Amino acid sequence: MRGMGPSQVEVSLYMLVGLILGVIIHEYMHGYVAYRMGDPTAKRAGRLTLDPMAHVDPFGTLILPGMLFLLSLLGHGTFIIGYAKPVPINPFLFRKPRGIIWVSLAGPLSNLSLGVVFIGILRLLTLFEGGGFLERAAYTCLFIAYINLLLFVFNLIPIPPLDGSRVVGYFLRGEARRAYQSLEPYGFFLILVLVMLFGFVLSDIVGGLANLILRAFGLSGVF
Repeated sequence: MRGMGPSQVEVSLYMLVGLILGVIIHEYMHGYVAYRMGDPTAKRAGRLTLDPMAHVDPFGTLILPGMLFLLSLLGHGTFIIGYAKPVPINPFLFRKPRGIIWVSLAGPLSNLSLGVVFIGILRLLTLFEGGGFLERAAYTCLFIAYINLLLFVFNLIPIPPLDGSRVVGYFLRGEARRAYQSLEPYGFFLILVLVMLFGFVLSDIVGGLANLILRAFGLSGVF
């Protein structure tokens, strides 16, 4: 990747592709692991599929990312964020009480896996000499990996309804659990405030993780 690098618009486009791929696989893995744990709710709802149309949320998958992408066209650098339609699950059908932990972690871990896979593909691309096409393919892999690592870290934040909160909630009991779950109606606002005030911390964590994986594959850190 010796050229001048992609423009902000190109970076946003690569991230948009990575986001759509990431949120679909994220939700699919929630449903798949729930099914393996004994809960057929997602399968019965037609959500145990990689068909994008089964997981698309009109606002979270199309409108919100689209608006952020348009902002990038106007020169306003920003993260491309979004979400898919949550997969329905019924924890009471899990064979083991701790099933909720594995189901909750399945989504973020799928994004971590995607990040590693695309950095691995990037490493393979660097073995070949090529022109603009290979360079664009390499940048595509890089930013698809980055957005999936962002999804991995972001979803582990322990604020309801993010996946990290399901894991924390499992270990709480009685009044503590009820108080924690009562935050869920305000979760979106809390997450928005957190990102606005401490987005740079999230960016540093994701960048550090991306650089760590890049170096593990023998590549230089770029974030």
